Amino acid sequence: MKLVIFMGHHKVGSTSLQRFLSQNYLGLLKAGILYPSVESQGFSHNIAAALNGADFEGDLPINVREPHNALAFRMIADVAHGTVPPFHKNLPHFRKMFVAINEQIATLKPRAMILCGEVLSNFAAADVRLIELLKTAFDVSDVTIVATLRRPDDYLISWHGQRLKFGHTVAALRDDAVGQYARSIHFDYQLMLEAWTEVFDTARFVVRDYSDIRASGGSVEDFLQHSGLKFPENLRRFSDANPSIPTSLMEIARRANHALPEPQARRVRKFLMGLSDKLSLPPNHDVEMFGAENRQNLAWQFEAANSFLCASFSERDDGQFFADFDKITQIKPLPELDAANDALAQVKKILSDSDLSPEGRAFIAGLSLGA
Repeated sequence: MKLVIFMGHHKVGSTSLQRFLSQNYLGLLKAGILYPSVESQGFSHNIAAALNGADFEGDLPINVREPHNALAFRMIADVAHGTVPPFHKNLPHFRKMFVAINEQIATLKPRAMILCGEVLSNFAAADVRLIELLKTAFDVSDVTIVATLRRPDDYLISWHGQRLKFGHTVAALRDDAVGQYARSIHFDYQLMLEAWTEVFDTARFVVRDYSDIRASGGSVEDFLQHSGLKFPENLRRFSDANPSIPTSLMEIARRANHALPEPQARRVRKFLMGLSDKLSLPPNHDVEMFGAENRQNLAWQFEAANSFLCASFSERDDGQFFADFDKITQIKPLPELDAANDALAQVKKILSDSDLSPEGRAFIAGLSLGA
């Protein structure tokens, strides 16, 4: 049996890939590819799909859609004293999850198994033993490990938006872009990957530049092309499953997270995420979130990680890993606060038509972002 592990990164289309795999569970299994469940909710849905003779339509519960994020969170909690997010409910100990996966392998006898979860990318920073436990959990020698990386400045903007969406209270990237993330897997890609290459020393690694992923049609199409597995042709495709806060509105969301109780801040964030088609906003890629000094610091502090990527995973004629790495220091045309102030003025004009709470409306109406 072949084992393919997609280990992230975050914000590279991993949610879309997990949705694709979970909502094609039965079609994949009939072709000999197992996307294993790890707990009772997943088992129940998969049994129902088998009885109905068809995969589920519509959104699936998160434990069903993202079982290996659940596994990763549970492993981090059980081994490295981390926590399991409240949206992953009723998870057994990770060793029971391993038993459940091995029972599926023994009973269903797949030709291949896919583990897919961006939370796996946190293992090296949390505790290298997590990678070792995963390696010894299954009796498999043919292993492919797939990862996707975004150019760090592009990634940090997207991750910043994701944290805002989660309700985190964070500093602005223009104030502390490097300090918040320099020693984490969200910036130090060598920290994220090197231990995996050492533990899975005989595995095949497929580490991809996100710009190439987009050029090939997205995370699903790229995975189908590069995982090394043969997939059936009649699998269903789905649109983007992880919408984001527009870049011009991120500062408003950031201020809301700091100023409002979480239920009210959540409603403000949901309101902002629904405004893309109602406001005249600049393209996300035109908004400068860092400033010149921060960009220079990003490039300087990323040198070691970039050298590691180029030496270990580059497939380009020039030896670079990221096709456009030189753009990391290029300033975008529209400063963040200019874009945010223009967006805020537009938001204030439509406040009366929103379903925000009185507190949410009052917060936005009285908000001043400065220059």
